[in-house]
Amino acid sequence: MAAARCPWLVLTTTLLVLLACSGAGAAEKLTHISFYFHEVPSSAPNPTIVTVAGLNVTGSTFGDLQVFDNPLREGADPSSTLIGRARGLVVAASLDNSGMVSITEFVFSNYGHYSGSTLASLGHLTIPVVTERSIVGGTGVLRFARGYYTTQVISSTSDLGVALFNVYFTTKL
Repeated sequence: MAAARCPWLVLTTTLLVLLACSGAGAAEKLTHISFYFHEVPSSAPNPTIVTVAGLNVTGSTFGDLQVFDNPLREGADPSSTLIGRARGLVVAASLDNSGMVSITEFVFSNYGHYSGSTLASLGHLTIPVVTERSIVGGTGVLRFARGYYTTQVISSTSDLGVALFNVYFTTKL
């Protein structure tokens, strides 16, 4: 009976319960980290990326599927400190060869506070321009991470490709 006379009380209580359950209002912190992605192409010894399926259509890479397990380093130099691995898939999913879809898990093994944690990403990849992809989750101290990162190719030879990754994300505190 009291609720019928105070509809705003029911509405306010319902909204407070929904906010509490959804985690809305939880503090979030924007973080920026950067590291270097080192990739050895399949044409070089000990490749870190290989094509596992392809349609072999002349003049097109459409349908090609590649897997990778690339080192992540603090610097562009191949001898710089190893901080983790980038593991995932790249699919040539555009008919005009304008780009690919990449699914990547960044696994941090020696990166200070982030050691033992991961970031998951998904997005459109074009080479050699600067690209932006989504951070869609994480584990460990990066659980519930969301954000984006940019990738810029620093150097590319027949033996090694190096890209700078600038990662921006928030996590719930």
